[in-house]
Amino acid sequence: MRFTSFIFGLFFLCPNGLWSAETTQSQSLPITIQADSATVSESLGRSEYIGNVVIEQGALKMMADRVILTSYDGDLESITASVDGGSNSARFEQARTDRYPAISASANSIEYQIAVETLVLTGEAVLMQGADRYAGNRLSYDLGSGLFKVESDGSDQDRINLIINPRPNP
Repeated sequence: MRFTSFIFGLFFLCPNGLWSAETTQSQSLPITIQADSATVSESLGRSEYIGNVVIEQGALKMMADRVILTSYDGDLESITASVDGGSNSARFEQARTDRYPAISASANSIEYQIAVETLVLTGEAVLMQGADRYAGNRLSYDLGSGLFKVESDGSDQDRINLIINPRPNP
C-alpha cells in the first residue's frame, strides 16, 4: 500500500484553526494531515481522508481509518473520524492544558463539533482524562466546560463505567 502524506494549510476549510478549544498559539500552527488518499471539494465544503489518517495541530491529534472535515462559508463545522471495521478505534488526543489534564479518547466514531467545542464518541466509547476513565456506548464531552455525558445503549448488558479518582489537595 502506498502511503502519501498531505500537508495542507486548509485555509478554505478552517481559517480559524482546527480545534477552537486549543490556545491561540496552537490555532496559528499549521495543520498536518497524513493519509493514504484524499478527496477535497472547496465548493461542497467537504474533504475526506482515507487510510491511516492522522490530523495534528499543536497539542491536538486525531487518528482513524477515515476522517471527514465539513465546512460552511469557509468555517470548519465538524470533523468526523471513523473506523472501517476490524479491531482499531478512532482516536483523539489532547495534551495537558492549564485547565485540564491530558485527554485520550477512542470509539468507533468520533465527531468534533467545532462551534460548541464538543466531542461526541459513539460505539465502545472510552475517554481518559488524567487518571479518570469514562466508558459507555455514547459519550459527549464539552471541551470548554469539562462537562461529560455518558450513556449506555439501554440494554441490561451495556452499562456505563466510570472511574473517578480523588483530586490531590493543593
